[in-house]
Amino acid sequence: MSIEGPESTREEQVGYIQRSAESTNDHKAGAGRFSINSALASTDEVHMEHSPDRTIVLGKVGVDEASADNAAIQADVAHDAWLDFRRDTYVGITDPHTDLEFLGRVVAGPFHSAEDSTSAESYNTTGRIEVLGRIEEGERLVSTPTRPRPGSVIHAFPESRLRKFLGIGGDILIGHFAGHDTLRVSADSTSKNFLPRNVGIFGTVGSGKSNTAQVLIEEAVQAGWAVVVVDVEGEYVRMDERSNDPRMIRILAEEYQMEPDGIRDFHVYHPSSGRSDAKNPVAFKIPISALDPDIAADILEFNEAEMRVFGMVTTQAALYAEPDDESGESARPYTLQNLIDGLMEVPGIGGNTVRLLPLSNAEDVATASVVRSKLSHLGGSEMMDWNHTVGVDELPIQDLLVGGRLSVLDVSETDDRSRNLAIAYVLQTLFDMVIETPRGEEMPSGQIRPPVLVVIEEVHTFVSRAAASKMRALLDNLQVISRRGRKRWMALALVSQQPNHVPDEMFELANTRFIHQIKSKTNLDPVKETTGGVDEKLWSSIPSMEPGRCLFAGSVFKNPLFVDVRPARSRRMLVA
Repeated sequence: MSIEGPESTREEQVGYIQRSAESTNDHKAGAGRFSINSALASTDEVHMEHSPDRTIVLGKVGVDEASADNAAIQADVAHDAWLDFRRDTYVGITDPHTDLEFLGRVVAGPFHSAEDSTSAESYNTTGRIEVLGRIEEGERLVSTPTRPRPGSVIHAFPESRLRKFLGIGGDILIGHFAGHDTLRVSADSTSKNFLPRNVGIFGTVGSGKSNTAQVLIEEAVQAGWAVVVVDVEGEYVRMDERSNDPRMIRILAEEYQMEPDGIRDFHVYHPSSGRSDAKNPVAFKIPISALDPDIAADILEFNEAEMRVFGMVTTQAALYAEPDDESGESARPYTLQNLIDGLMEVPGIGGNTVRLLPLSNAEDVATASVVRSKLSHLGGSEMMDWNHTVGVDELPIQDLLVGGRLSVLDVSETDDRSRNLAIAYVLQTLFDMVIETPRGEEMPSGQIRPPVLVVIEEVHTFVSRAAASKMRALLDNLQVISRRGRKRWMALALVSQQPNHVPDEMFELANTRFIHQIKSKTNLDPVKETTGGVDEKLWSSIPSMEPGRCLFAGSVFKNPLFVDVRPARSRRMLVA
């Protein structure tokens, strides 16, 4: 994370804080609770203009209440400083008598409670601060077994010093800290703590989650990753063009000194039966034989009897495969058309049977008819290898594995089952190639194998919580791809506007999370329950967060951060 701002030394800040504390020692209110308002109301130095190199005293640590815990402290806020005491702001906490210094973050407040219930003119301002650690010599942030004492001075933490504690420099620009417009948040594309770990992007409609996904795509492509997007709404099919949103263009220029720009190396693929808003989309099909029969059966929602017949017919079809090239080898063991033809009911000895299952009984014949009907319906998507797609090429997986290239699979006009078969095929074949060739080495195609990011929009339609128990083969395979893939620089980005429909097993895969506004408790709870290291008070901000802001959590940071994500530079299609 890179942060820009003038330098301010710790010695200068501590000296200023000590003088501020000494000037208010005589203003304590009685023997009860310390009143920071009366203590600092007349101090000229308290309210100061925002500047990265100025120390703004915000108040002092108050006496603990009965509900106190180890993670946070009570803040008594100066009357004239309440505007500077903002949630998500980083603060320093200094004990002027021991010189101990802590780093904290405002997680709740400011709250205003009346000192005299008969008058609104006299009141105390308080808040809650999460203690992130103690600052040692050499500007090191370490965990602390203790907490700041009452009376310790709370001050706005200078941006120049904050850089050193949250400074994870890198080439992937995400945005800037919420409340700190000049503090840019960036991450390192070569760090194993970031993108090789899988990403979850969650938020309601209009929260900015698609913009965040698009920014991640842009930055990964620029960093040399091969990025593949499964686009279920047709949003990303014009990312080769510049953004045409005037408001976003203005923010890019004013806050980031950036101009809109499109992706140079850009390709869009779509099923032959559908249309795409891309300029030059390429039609593709999926070979059903490249999928594990158990995974295909899960996606097609076969019952136990149908799975058994499907397994038998795929085995028999592979045995009867015919050579279809000059070498005498079959390019594929079987096609969807082979399965449909092989499941045809034909006369047999003692009654009708199934073409590829001559010893089938009456029950198998009936089941085969159902399976054949489902496979024929699947063929109607024009995404699979059957008679109507003979002239359509298979999806060129090797062409997706090019560093700095964005490949979009526009499946916006495809039914759920066909789309999910395509996702399963892309994940499995990419994973096989990633396992075969380590990152940075030459692949059989002659290309250098790049790191890979696969973005799956509306992932809850791929595997839902309701269907998880019936899709064990698919979920198990997804977990294998996720856990083994990230060690080989293949990452998944899972995007969803309905986290309550995402299975727990998929939440476990998302190590890095961008959590945008989620209003519904039903959708927020599963995200909250599976995201560690977040102060309870921070979650109360999620339902009311403004568009574009997110809680950014993951092992790449020591603590979760609230971030305003930068606008995407490329164009995104607006869909209803």
